[in-house]
Amino acid sequence: MAVLALREFERITCGNVFDLVKRVVRPDQHRALERFSEAYQKRHKVAVFQHGPRLSLVAQNFVGVINLGRDQVEVLPKIEGDISQVRHNLVKMISVVMELELFDGDSSKVEKHSDSILEILIRLFCQKLWQCVRRGMVRRYEVCSENLTMLRGHLSVADQIRHNLARPDRLACIFDEFSENNPLNQALKAALRVLSRVAKSQTNQRNIGDLLFCFQDVADVLPDAINWERAGTNRLSVRYKPVLAMARLFIEGNSPDIVSGGGDGFALLFDMNQLFERYVGAVAKRAFVKDGLTVSLQGPTRHLARLSSGIPLFLLKPDIVAKNDEGIAFIIDTKWKRLKEQAYREGVTSTDVYQMYAYSTQYAAPDVFLLYPHHSELGDLRPRRAEYWVHGVNGDLNLNQRVCVSTIDLKDLSTVSSQLKNMISNDDSLFSGKSY
Repeated sequence: MAVLALREFERITCGNVFDLVKRVVRPDQHRALERFSEAYQKRHKVAVFQHGPRLSLVAQNFVGVINLGRDQVEVLPKIEGDISQVRHNLVKMISVVMELELFDGDSSKVEKHSDSILEILIRLFCQKLWQCVRRGMVRRYEVCSENLTMLRGHLSVADQIRHNLARPDRLACIFDEFSENNPLNQALKAALRVLSRVAKSQTNQRNIGDLLFCFQDVADVLPDAINWERAGTNRLSVRYKPVLAMARLFIEGNSPDIVSGGGDGFALLFDMNQLFERYVGAVAKRAFVKDGLTVSLQGPTRHLARLSSGIPLFLLKPDIVAKNDEGIAFIIDTKWKRLKEQAYREGVTSTDVYQMYAYSTQYAAPDVFLLYPHHSELGDLRPRRAEYWVHGVNGDLNLNQRVCVSTIDLKDLSTVSSQLKNMISNDDSLFSGKSY
């Protein structure tokens, strides 16, 4: 297996041979990537690749892996660091978003491994599933119907007439059975079946085979037939929640996280706009809870205006809202976009500022933050790169409302929590003596 790795907005070109260093794919692989991107765009209205000059394909802000037979194309986020470090950070971001706790041992294995992001996630899925299975397979009462020689449960009169009218020795019984063959285990087994077709490493294949043996008493269910509502966890099976979420990623083709398929057509993709937003939100929840703040994601929703009839229009839905006893403390809106130090206002658009102004006024938030990823071309990392004070119609500044522009460095994820806290307090002390 060969993995062609590139970053967001880098190019893949078409040539005679598959070349990892020059990022070249064969004509058949180039056509496969084109067809995949076109199908994805038709389905989800967003492009995975854009056409570039000289038959090149330019990766967009979707990261992950696309299988091309024995080879893989891996798109990584435009985060500074070598490929191994970027993979490590991407896995940690995904694990935080999916509440898939990484222990120290897991983290070091990710960091030292050279597999693609897909192989790493498969390996982590298997490790976490093993941890759950060793504590016991989930068993639930399931309604079963079966023809028996003795009555069990109660008789289904309709089925008895339909199927056993000429067989008085058979009884159409409906009964509850405490069984491993339930929707949750069926979904997990379906995910293992999918992964058995796409996993490349021998370690992953061996783990998947051993896990499938544990699920031998669970029925095989087609992915389209999985009842995700019934497969959900309860207080007795809550430990399965993260692995069930991963199983759904591997199985479903829902936008924008994943396009699933068998064999060569399998791809696992994450939209960095959403991943960045959800990661920062998850870290913020943990970081500010000790400060007595309640952090909510994607809301609460409000509207900017109403018709005379009272119908609300122009929905407002901030990424991250922090509240204290007095009301809204601050709002953060994430933007997965690289600022440019030499550009006017470093590339912050009027549209983004207008959006934050709407949040500031409608939510009565004293501070609203536009948060971008940091990179070395911006120079030193500062808690706030710019502050804009809101003013009224008479031109007087409202010193109680401001729009702040900040960046966050993702090279060392262990500092993200502290960076967020210092962004809110505008304290430079965190960054003294550090190199980013």
